[in-house]
Amino acid sequence: MILGLAMALLLAPLEVAEAVPGDAALREQEAACTINDGRSCEKAGLAYGEGKTVTKDLARAVGYYGIGCEARDAGSCIRLGLAHDTGQGVEKNAIYASSYFQKACDLNEATGCSNIGLSYVFGRGVRKDEKRAAGYFQQACDAGSAGGCANLATAYVKGIGVRRDRKKAAPIYDDACADSDANACFNLGVLYEKGWGVKRDVDRSQYLYRSACDEDEGAGCANLGLLYEKGKIGPRDSVQAVEWFRRGCDLSHGESCFNLGKAYRRGRGVAKDEEQGIAFIRKATEVDPDFKPARRALARLS
Repeated sequence: MILGLAMALLLAPLEVAEAVPGDAALREQEAACTINDGRSCEKAGLAYGEGKTVTKDLARAVGYYGIGCEARDAGSCIRLGLAHDTGQGVEKNAIYASSYFQKACDLNEATGCSNIGLSYVFGRGVRKDEKRAAGYFQQACDAGSAGGCANLATAYVKGIGVRRDRKKAAPIYDDACADSDANACFNLGVLYEKGWGVKRDVDRSQYLYRSACDEDEGAGCANLGLLYEKGKIGPRDSVQAVEWFRRGCDLSHGESCFNLGKAYRRGRGVAKDEEQGIAFIRKATEVDPDFKPARRALARLS
């Protein structure tokens, strides 16, 4: 099965590669947060969210993001929205998530505009409105968000709020992929594999899937594995396929885990192991509860 196109929620970029280099710096950022330095609130929250220099404390992280967002720091608003969207450190609440994405967008943060666009695509916390979603994606893309451009291109491919135009989507994906957006690389790979809006070129799709996988996009790993499994880039190579499925599964990508489980159950590219196979199929349902093939497979096995 070839994976379809994907859209993704985005994180706001931080100005420094390591938000909190040490305990002393964290104390400084916490102190600055108390005097309405929103960016310091975001960095302090990130320290507790990641748990690299202090004990991980998601609830405390959310608290700092909340203070930062109140201080009009767009990055804090985005992270607070993501926390509510995923239920990490706070109860899941799509209405709150969308409101914080909207606030970030209102603060001229392109990533917030892309994320509120997704809220409107899926009707999460807001009334579904695809035309409005496409407008937010365009706003994010115009402001320089590679992820926003990737979502805009997907809107053109699928006809979400705009007239379907795959030829128009391809160069938008291309630019976003060149800007290291893994989702864009993956989706452009799908276009080249299927010949949608571009001349079909499986070798090009292979390169793009690999690029996406190397940037931790599990869907890229899965589709690359399928190219090897189906013999689309040379002789069938189940061993290579398994390695790419394993990489995708390690990235908590449901279909990768499912394909890896099938490989173990069938003994393709790896020694046959029914127990391992079932374990990976079960993992697929855990990391992606909406992935129906894995759920159906487990139901048949029970």
